[in-house]
Amino acid sequence: MWLTIYFISLILLIPVTIIGLNRTSEKKIAQWLIIDRLVYLIMACATVVLMIRTFHHAPLLVSLKGALAIIVVLIIEIAFGRKQEHSLSIAWSIVITLLILLTAAVGIMTTLHSI
Repeated sequence: MWLTIYFISLILLIPVTIIGLNRTSEKKIAQWLIIDRLVYLIMACATVVLMIRTFHHAPLLVSLKGALAIIVVLIIEIAFGRKQEHSLSIAWSIVITLLILLTAAVGIMTTLHSI
């Protein structure tokens, strides 16, 4: 169940972030930021539960997964902050998408390793 919640929120995080970062109105940016925060908080809760349950199987991968999740949240917050102050380049969107995909890949490796 937690794994399903984690992957669904991870899959939702990519389009929600990209849509939010491509809005031009500050009101729309703020609305998508709230949705994005909700999605990554759900992902963070599922990550903590999964980390507790799988840490003894693969501590290095689980630690890497947790660190990447924190980095993703930080970069999303920085990107939305910059978007609200100035325009945001395409490079930021690409970096965020790649980090989310890297986090998903580590999550899949952790899951497969612990089964």
